[in-house]
Amino acid sequence: MPKHTSFRLWTAVLFSVIGYTFIGYVFKRYETLPLLSAYTGIFLLYLYLVYQKEKLTIRQIIGLGLLFRLVFLPSIPALSDDFYRFIWDGRLWFHGINPFAELPVYYMSNPEQAPEGITPELFGLLNSPTHYTVYPPIPQYANWLAAWIASNSIWASTIVLRSIHILAEAGTLFMLPKVLKGLKIDTKNVVWYALNPLIIIELTGNLHHEALMIFFLVLFMAQWQKGKILWAAFALSMSVAAKLLPLVFLPYVLLKLKGKEKFSFLGVFTLSLLVSFSPLLETSFFEGMKDSLLLYYQKFEFNAGVYYVFRQVGYWIKGYNTIALLGKLFALFTTLLIVAVSFIAYRKKWGVAEVFLWVSTVFALFSLILHPWYIALIILFSSLTNYRFGILWSLLIMATYAGYTSTGFGEVYVLVAIEFIVVIAFAIFEMRRQARLSATLKLAP
Repeated sequence: MPKHTSFRLWTAVLFSVIGYTFIGYVFKRYETLPLLSAYTGIFLLYLYLVYQKEKLTIRQIIGLGLLFRLVFLPSIPALSDDFYRFIWDGRLWFHGINPFAELPVYYMSNPEQAPEGITPELFGLLNSPTHYTVYPPIPQYANWLAAWIASNSIWASTIVLRSIHILAEAGTLFMLPKVLKGLKIDTKNVVWYALNPLIIIELTGNLHHEALMIFFLVLFMAQWQKGKILWAAFALSMSVAAKLLPLVFLPYVLLKLKGKEKFSFLGVFTLSLLVSFSPLLETSFFEGMKDSLLLYYQKFEFNAGVYYVFRQVGYWIKGYNTIALLGKLFALFTTLLIVAVSFIAYRKKWGVAEVFLWVSTVFALFSLILHPWYIALIILFSSLTNYRFGILWSLLIMATYAGYTSTGFGEVYVLVAIEFIVVIAFAIFEMRRQARLSATLKLAP
């Protein structure tokens, strides 16, 4: 590597570390201009490093990915307060109380029932004290471990949780080159995921449990490629136990399996899921999950570009927000569309990464809530295919932070419109380009 090229590369790395440091330790969520300026700068450096990937070894790419994640190790998440609920749930479970058993407000009204660590101070930091928890067992095990190791310190608990996430991400990064090789894609494409700023900031910096989901999903893909169907079933079940979202991949997976393989897969998948959920399976769990899902589809709205169009039509026709109806219709339509995409993909023999990319995209486009970390799967599968609209999305979706102020939140609908229009347009462009490329390859002698 020429000296001047090496200097530029490591200068880009240095400025990336500085940028992540400012985002992790200096800027507040509501400081829109410095926050988005820093993110844009890091993203440009990311693109530079991606297009210099041939000058980096796989080990260097993975090493840089881990270095950027380690920047956040001792930090308190600056852009999300969800982690306080992780700590709350972990402390409850550590003391033998199912985190789904009661709403947080119950313990403030009945302080004699509150175990050690469930304090008014921690309660005051929760962003949803009047709602049940929504986190399935794998995150809850991580939360429990944080409470076991650091039961009296929020800061120490975040370090434990972040260490778990960094270990999960390390596992993902080490598996991805093998998965890419199995897909017959340049193994250095791991750089698209390893160094992606949204992935680093949201999954490690802000402690979102998608890191655990992705680890098990990549493990599923690795086992699937090897033909180890039972291990693949176990890995997919653990991914679902980390976040319920990977359930959307089940229709395609079952279509691909035949005869005894299908029943064996379903058996291991179901049994593993039941075992992982078993410590939480009480009446309160089902009631809490039901209430949470109803809130997801009938009350909450965030960065929902496609839904907002229909909501506006509802205002024109009915004169009020028709989310109660639209939420159900969107859930039904999304389910049917995912099944349809799975059937089309099966008939046309798409690769598994491509199928998962489009299924994830359908789910995201028609969601009523789309936080930046919700597109982590789309970024992952963009790195495992020749599509890059997920990478573009990881830049544009961070503009949702522009809605935060020091006193609250107000969505900037113009930015939402730009985000969705640009991403959808670029996705269509890439689809047409891939179709032309496929047609050309078929015509080649």
